[in-house]
Amino acid sequence: MWRVVEVALACIEPFSAYRPSMIDIVRELEDALIIENNASEYLRSMDSFGGSNRFSIDRPIVTLPLPTPTSEPSSLLSQPALPQPR
Repeated sequence: MWRVVEVALACIEPFSAYRPSMIDIVRELEDALIIENNASEYLRSMDSFGGSNRFSIDRPIVTLPLPTPTSEPSSLLSQPALPQPR
């Protein structure tokens, strides 16, 4: 639907040089129709197979072990050395 709206908005540009030609308009609307038909066909095929399972998959929650604190400071948290004057 957004492609159809974008084509319609392009057709009402104030300057005619910025408006699409009729060939471009027809091509964009045909593409939008193809996309819509493919999406409808996909949804029908999903319904015939019992719907999508992508939201009903049970996945175990994996927790990562926490690092143990060490006596050495982390190199990521340490301050960079200041430049020495010449």
